[in-house]
Amino acid sequence: MKQDKKKLVICSPQLGLSPKSILGGEVFDRETLLGFARKGIQVEIILPKHKHHDDNIKNWNISYLPISKFPAVLGNILFLPYLFKVFQKNNFKIIRVHQPQFIGISALIFKFFKRKVKIIATIHKFEEANFGPLSKLINNLWDHIICDSEYAKSLIIENYGIKKSKILVVHNGAPNYLKPQKKDNMLVKKLNLEGKKVLLYMGLFIKRKNPLFLLDVLERLLTSQSDSILIYWGEGPLKNRIIQKSKKLKIYEHIKIINPVFSKEKNKIHNIADIFVHPSLDEGLALAPIESMACAKPIVITNGNSASELVESGINGFKCDKNNLNEWVDKLNILVSNTTLRNKMGQSSLSKIKEQFQWNLTVSKQYKLFQSLANDI
Repeated sequence: MKQDKKKLVICSPQLGLSPKSILGGEVFDRETLLGFARKGIQVEIILPKHKHHDDNIKNWNISYLPISKFPAVLGNILFLPYLFKVFQKNNFKIIRVHQPQFIGISALIFKFFKRKVKIIATIHKFEEANFGPLSKLINNLWDHIICDSEYAKSLIIENYGIKKSKILVVHNGAPNYLKPQKKDNMLVKKLNLEGKKVLLYMGLFIKRKNPLFLLDVLERLLTSQSDSILIYWGEGPLKNRIIQKSKKLKIYEHIKIINPVFSKEKNKIHNIADIFVHPSLDEGLALAPIESMACAKPIVITNGNSASELVESGINGFKCDKNNLNEWVDKLNILVSNTTLRNKMGQSSLSKIKEQFQWNLTVSKQYKLFQSLANDI
């Protein structure tokens, strides 16, 4: 393949890149690589066999591993020969490592033989930088690091002694198709939500996301706000436990479970909510509350992690201590009973999104970094 000498070529090995992914990191990768392609960067993508991706994207070249399913950590072995294969075909200048634990070692081995190639590691959660006793050594080998939150950046600096100038914070963005609108009457009738105050949870039904805790919150909230409904929007291994626990607490009729939907259909779901709830125990800069903020919703979120970068308590929602039942119920009581406050906080959420959380900003900041590193080669 003839290569434009002026065009920047990068390689991005990926475990997934599906347009229908509900995984925050995968959404971040897809939006980043689509944005790079629009700006003229040639992106050499390596994916496991049969993985879904956008078709016919100019400046994307897709290569495939010979297998489709494997333990993620084996990516460090499986991707390595394909890095050499792709490099031989199209000399890339930068490897974009989207998950250091699963792809980073193969990138470092490759760099040992191709010293001029730069490595940029993307780290959403501090735990993704964990290589046991070798963590400090390995994380100082990246040419640059991208984090999606100031919180993750601070932990990496504190624990591994990396210079601030070596880490770029790039926030997630909200899709342009998400915007405030009136509740969809057909959907409200379908879900029997007439006259109800709707709390919305969006995400995987897994322990880290803490969806079971919300049932305890709802049970207590219903004693004073009997018109409350909690919608679980997602999928995951805890689905049956959510159903079982809600029946045990005798609140099953006050919950709804909706399977994931994608693209513009998301707008209808976000906009039937009155309040978005995010009780996660451990999180990067989560996409779910960002999407809800784009639809002008107040957010109630677990304090700590990257929450402060999304929510200013009393301005666009409330931050509550982890699993503090009384605090969660108190804050939700305030919002459920005060339409004016919900609307005011929702508008503050929307303003914050417009100023700070746009995918074009995410792409532009990374584009400048990639171009700068490439020019140093």
